Amino acid sequence: MPTIVAFILVFGTIVFFHELGHFIVAKLAGVMVYEFALGFGPRLLHTKKGDTVYSVRLLPLGGFVKLAGMDEPETGLDSVDEQHPGNFNNKPLFVRLATIAAGPFMNFVLAALILTLYAALIFIPPTIVSLSPGMPAEQVGLELGDQVIRVNNSPVRDLDHLINAIEESAGQELHLTVKRDDQTFDVTVMPEVEDGRGIIGVGLNAKMKTPFFTAIGNGISQTWMFTKETVLALGGMFTGKVEPELAGPIGIYQMVGAFAAQGIASLMILAAVLNVNLGLLNLLPIPVLDGGWILIFIVEALRGRPLKEEHRGVAQFVGVALLLMLMVLATYSDISKLLS
Repeated sequence: MPTIVAFILVFGTIVFFHELGHFIVAKLAGVMVYEFALGFGPRLLHTKKGDTVYSVRLLPLGGFVKLAGMDEPETGLDSVDEQHPGNFNNKPLFVRLATIAAGPFMNFVLAALILTLYAALIFIPPTIVSLSPGMPAEQVGLELGDQVIRVNNSPVRDLDHLINAIEESAGQELHLTVKRDDQTFDVTVMPEVEDGRGIIGVGLNAKMKTPFFTAIGNGISQTWMFTKETVLALGGMFTGKVEPELAGPIGIYQMVGAFAAQGIASLMILAAVLNVNLGLLNLLPIPVLDGGWILIFIVEALRGRPLKEEHRGVAQFVGVALLLMLMVLATYSDISKLLS
C-alpha cells in the first residue's frame, strides 16, 4: 500500500472517530452543531443536512466539530443567541463534560475495535524467530523472518501442525514452502533425529485467529496495556526519567509507511497505538485540547460562575503557544532524524 494512501486511511479514520464522538453526544444532548469537518483549510466537498454542514477539507491533518456557543459558524450562516436551547454553554456540566470527553473516548473504542479485529481475523504463518548454527534449517539457507506457509505440500494450518510435521519427519526429507518478503520458494530439509523426533534447529512464532468473543477481551486488554505504557512513558518524560521522543507529521508519515510495507497486520497495530496516543494527548489539561476544556468547565463549576472571556482567551493563547512549541520541536526532531 502506498505510504500516502496508508497515512490518509489511518489518520483519517482516527480523526473521523474522534470527531464523531463529539458529534454524537452533542446531537443526543440537543446541542446545535454548525459543522462536522474532516481536515483543515479550504473545503473540497461539503453538504448541508438540517442545521449542520458536513465537509471534507484540503489538509488531512485533523478535523473539528463546531458547536453553537463555542464556535462561530461560517460566513453567511446565522449563529444562535445565548438563550437558544441548542447553545452548548446552556447545557448542564455533565453534558458539556461528556461532549468533550467523547472524542478521546472514541479513540480508545476504535483502538479496542482494531485490536479485536486483529485478534479475530489476522493469521500470521509460523515465522522463524531463531536459528541454531549448523543445523539443517540454516544449512538450506533459511533466515530469520522467513514464514513457512506449506509443509509437505499441505497449507500450514497452525503452529502445532508445522511442529508435528517436523517431529514426524525424523530421518525423512521435509518439503517446505517459504515466504520471504514478497518472494515464495521451496526448500527441502533433512531433519536431524533427537530422542526419536525430527528437529531442524528453528524457533518459531505464529499469530493464530482467536474466537470472536475471546478477541473482544483481547482487544480491550491490549488497549488498556497500551494506555498504561503510554501514561508511564509520559510520566517518565515529565519527570526526566525517560528521554523525550517526539514525532511530528513527517515522523508519523514515515512510521505509517514503514508499518504499511510490513503488511496490514503491522499497520493495524500502529493504528491502535496512534489512537491511544491521540486519546491521551487530547486529555492533557492544556487549553484548546479536550482536556483543557474539561479543566476549564470543572474550574467554572467550582467557582460557581464562568470565567471571563478575556481569561478564557489568555488560557487558549497559552495552550496554542504550547502546542505550537511542541509541533516545532517535533518537526525539528523529524528533520534531524532525516538529515542524520
